[in-house]
Amino acid sequence: MSDHRSRARTTPVLSRLARTYGILCLLALLAWAVLIDTWWLQPLNMTTFWWTLPAVVALPLSLRRQRWLSAAALAVPAAVWLWSYGSLFVPNAAPVVPADLRIVTYNTLVGAPGIDHVVHLVGRTNPDVLVLQEVFPERETALREAYAGRYPHMVGIQTGGVGGVMVLSRFPVTEVRDVTDSGAASRNTAVVMLDVGGRPVQIVPMHLTSPCPSCGPSMSDRLDSEGERRQAEVFAILRTLSPGVPAIVAGDFNSNERSGPYRRLSRAGFHDPHRARGSGPGFTWPNDGPIGPMIRIDWILTRQLIPVDAWVDDGGPSNHRPVVVDVAMRRTG
Repeated sequence: MSDHRSRARTTPVLSRLARTYGILCLLALLAWAVLIDTWWLQPLNMTTFWWTLPAVVALPLSLRRQRWLSAAALAVPAAVWLWSYGSLFVPNAAPVVPADLRIVTYNTLVGAPGIDHVVHLVGRTNPDVLVLQEVFPERETALREAYAGRYPHMVGIQTGGVGGVMVLSRFPVTEVRDVTDSGAASRNTAVVMLDVGGRPVQIVPMHLTSPCPSCGPSMSDRLDSEGERRQAEVFAILRTLSPGVPAIVAGDFNSNERSGPYRRLSRAGFHDPHRARGSGPGFTWPNDGPIGPMIRIDWILTRQLIPVDAWVDDGGPSNHRPVVVDVAMRRTG
């Protein structure tokens, strides 16, 4: 009898918690639709996978117990998780076209020793184009010496602080177009034009503004500044790209799929091959965390190319994991 009364008292409490959780999730989702990268939304945007996941478990329980108000409150976050991430856990059909190009992006970590972790990555994945971040001058020199034969076409773009970006390619580089007007504090990059079997492909090595605990008088000022700067960097890249030429942006975005930069790239026609051809959430950071990566901030997005395969590889001593993508050129005629 006492167990029955205890369960009766517990059930309304759980129902109220479920309703409160569902309502808070709904408010956060509405704020995301309107406010995008406002400072207090950024941590919520980064962790959407995790705070909407409980609704997927709780919703069937509420329906089974006929807790209709709780179920209604849980429906929105559950739908968001299923819509945003559910397809990543469904097996993909076999590719229908062969790949023409494999791209790998990797934040090599300025504090990691030497280039052995890059060498091992190249040996495992055999990319046609390798896009690297946090390449300080000594590492760039070592890579040029190590891969002069394998990647005869290299572009290094140096920036102070944590180093620059680099593109190593089997395919000829026909043009390097600097990205300008992204802001004095932004890292340097460029649009690198490749000749892939007689067809042009643009690739941009990206390392958008990193979180900076020492920047700004307060956390809110700092996060707002970082968000605005990353968006300005993406706008500058889009202005520099040629609209009619297949394009790839690859690197450490320091932001996820709910951020302003990602949404701007999506509106400009870029797509995530991992969503189309990969599996699992694709988390890339922090690789050195106690339970491995928890969020996804490293990306390869493509425009006017066909996704064939995609996965996240081992990060080695870096705190980022590399992203691997196979794509095919669109056939004409």
